[in-house]
Amino acid sequence: MSAEEARPIRSDLARIDAHEITAEEYAEVPELDDAFFERADLYEGDRLIRRGRRANDDETHPERV
Repeated sequence: MSAEEARPIRSDLARIDAHEITAEEYAEVPELDDAFFERADLYEGDRLIRRGRRANDDETHPERV
């Protein structure tokens, strides 16, 4: 779909941009710990460098730890 054919966004982007995030909203965001990054896929640009571990690898295959 070209830019001319694209449907307009129906969101109020000015209102969304003006929203200030509160401390309570930050509390809802989970902590990104080392385990999160160990499970993540590593990319350089569009190229996959390393596939991350699945979340249940440690539980189903404890010998792989």
